[in-house]
Amino acid sequence: MQDFDGFVASFLATFGGTASRQGVFTVTPTPSSTISQILLTPVGILSVFGYKTPVPFPFGPERTGYLVTDLDAAVRLARRTGADVLVAPFNDPIGRDAIIQWPGGVNAQLYWHTKAPSYPPLQTIPENRVYVSADRVAAFTRSFVAFSGGKVVSDDAHAPGVEIGRPPETYRRIRIQSAFGKLTVLVTDGHLPYPYGRETTGYEVPDLAATLAKATVAGAAILVPAYKTDRRNSAIVQFPGGYIAEIHSLPGK
Repeated sequence: MQDFDGFVASFLATFGGTASRQGVFTVTPTPSSTISQILLTPVGILSVFGYKTPVPFPFGPERTGYLVTDLDAAVRLARRTGADVLVAPFNDPIGRDAIIQWPGGVNAQLYWHTKAPSYPPLQTIPENRVYVSADRVAAFTRSFVAFSGGKVVSDDAHAPGVEIGRPPETYRRIRIQSAFGKLTVLVTDGHLPYPYGRETTGYEVPDLAATLAKATVAGAAILVPAYKTDRRNSAIVQFPGGYIAEIHSLPGK
């Protein structure tokens, strides 16, 4: 909580955008209190929570949150496609929420707003990043694709190991696109050097070097310096408060 304002300032200085008015709310079905603010940036929308009380279980480990038009229908679909419902639907100050877990232990929040939100269009679509074992990746992929109505756009069994901190090895990487955006599945044996696996989101920017320079000035730490693979230039950054993100640019775009 003590790094809340520092994180918001650093993230906006790095990517641009605006923040909603800060408030204090209960966003869990059991008693809790959190500072909350929405960041609207060109590279993605971020809900920032700074708990003033201990964080109730199982909140915290969610990889992302997906806005749906009918929460009850979304929860039913999640169940039918193989997900567990960890937190049944509950009311929050502006709508309803639930937490589900896809095969492979991937947690996500589903949420619905009483009043449909209106956000400015994004310049680039953020990439949700999930790490799944080889034993569960088939079940995860089937479940997520069936739930999202998306499709697998690439499945590389020999992606460069530098992407998970293990050059010169290779690993399997699956990319999925759906109405919920982009999702990259990193299939590993769990032998991951820090900070790989800690980043939940990849943000696409037009100029990686310029963005990293802004991030450094704004108080972020470069955990993995910029490197090149066959499809992107990437780095991993930690913002004040501990939020870790992958940032990348796509050459030729």
